[in-house]
Amino acid sequence: MAEALGLNKSGTNEAREQALKERFPIKKDEELVCKLTLLLDWAGVIMTWHLSGVLSEEFQRDCARNLEFLFPDISRSITGLRSWRAQEDLFTEGCIRGAIELSPPFRHQPKVSAILKYSHANPGPQQWLQAGALQTAILSAILLVIHPNLYASGRETLLKLAGSTLDKEMKQIIPEWSTVYSVVSIIVNQATPFHRDLSCQVQWLDMLATIG
Repeated sequence: MAEALGLNKSGTNEAREQALKERFPIKKDEELVCKLTLLLDWAGVIMTWHLSGVLSEEFQRDCARNLEFLFPDISRSITGLRSWRAQEDLFTEGCIRGAIELSPPFRHQPKVSAILKYSHANPGPQQWLQAGALQTAILSAILLVIHPNLYASGRETLLKLAGSTLDKEMKQIIPEWSTVYSVVSIIVNQATPFHRDLSCQVQWLDMLATIG
């Protein structure tokens, strides 16, 4: 499949995608994988962790309830722009919907996300950060297991920022930031557009698996 795809194919041409499906049909097994599973490559390297049922229903309900702290900021993210992140027709109906990013050192600025600043009119995002501390800590724990070097780099970066930044707002937020990721993206009630990730290598698409 990698050779047939070539470079920079976005996957948005439905006729082209249908032709690829016909050329490379996917065998559908009757057995569904619904238990704790590891997918290994030929060298025994873990490619996928499937941890079904690890997060309890109560925990998932807490995650959903905490989204209320992000209203109305997250709803304002939906615009008429054609960018898929803010495209209105991709969001399904719901009490809360939208997509925002939170970060203490946002992108290349580095500045605290505007809605995380204490000067922001709505304290909801800060409250979400405090209420969701366990959720984001679990993300860090997962990264520690599956990619310890990346975990160590993220942790070191935030610790250095906390100890060296002169930005008053960053000094306030970093102690409350309970994950080694520098950015958290929250996407609520959004349908994924028909696409292929151009950031991946086409060779990776030679390994396809449906689990769950």
